[in-house]
Amino acid sequence: MGGLRRGFYLILGFTFPGFWAFHAGGLMSGLYFPLQKIFHTKATGWPSFFTAVLLYLGSIVLFELFARAWKNARP
Repeated sequence: MGGLRRGFYLILGFTFPGFWAFHAGGLMSGLYFPLQKIFHTKATGWPSFFTAVLLYLGSIVLFELFARAWKNARP
């Protein structure tokens, strides 16, 4: 399980900059569009970074929940 966890975090670490670039370029732009409206800005850099971090944190939380449940399910 430790190898799977390390691999997961390694993949997340290497893919984050690319995902953020695609996200700022318009991929799933509906996620940061409300931030642009709230702060009256046309910038895509910081709103996309904020939502990309939230997406990655959400995936980490889900992974950890499933990993810990899997670890505790085995006798």
